[in-house]
Amino acid sequence: MNLSLNNPTGYVVSNPSSLFNPQATIQRLPLFDGHDCLVIDDFLREPRALVDFAQEQRYAFRYDNDNYFPGVEINMGRQFALALEQFFMLQLRPYFQARRQLGVACRMSMTTLQPPQLHPLQRLCHRDAESSPPGMGIAAAVVYLFDRPELGGTSFYRPKLGIDDTRQLLTDLQHASTQVCDEKLQAPASYLHASNAYFELMHTVEAKSNRALFYEGTIFHAAQIAQPTLLNDDPSTARLALNGFLKFKKCA
Repeated sequence: MNLSLNNPTGYVVSNPSSLFNPQATIQRLPLFDGHDCLVIDDFLREPRALVDFAQEQRYAFRYDNDNYFPGVEINMGRQFALALEQFFMLQLRPYFQARRQLGVACRMSMTTLQPPQLHPLQRLCHRDAESSPPGMGIAAAVVYLFDRPELGGTSFYRPKLGIDDTRQLLTDLQHASTQVCDEKLQAPASYLHASNAYFELMHTVEAKSNRALFYEGTIFHAAQIAQPTLLNDDPSTARLALNGFLKFKKCA
């Protein structure tokens, strides 16, 4: 594997297949209502190389106001994204009934915001897409690059409200003040890590270094952050992760 640590736009990957461990076992974890999460331990051949890259590019991480991620991110570049897409189509296609890839994006992230800094929408779970057009699908992936499980894994939630009411809740909170959000959620600012009046916590996958999760992007999910004081922006100790998003056409 040849990774350039001097390229701020992402990795230079000479052999995409060398990024991922061919001996890694794929575990299918049932969630709820027919949804599953694929858990893959020992996912990357050399996870330390990505942590080193994050350290080299520490000051290239940026906060993106458009996607509501509660921290800083850096784009992994086209080559790394295509390598992830290749892995998905070769290894995970049957689980998602994927027939043909339609697009991919990949970034590295550090969750850094403290509860008082959170936007109202960052205090809830989220989904990467409300729905997919007929015959299309979207998958999301997260790869934990930290070895402190207390930084939190990933939890999956089921809405307690109907589709329209859930959509209205998210719309209302998008422009709500902190005070309005506190009243609506009946709680002070915090990361969502338990059921509330609007969402039921269905399953939590614990964080483990070099563990990857793949799941449908339409499922509500959230980082299971119960100890936000541990969050920081030093890649060697931060809640450092890879985040992937894959669009595909489904089998007929």
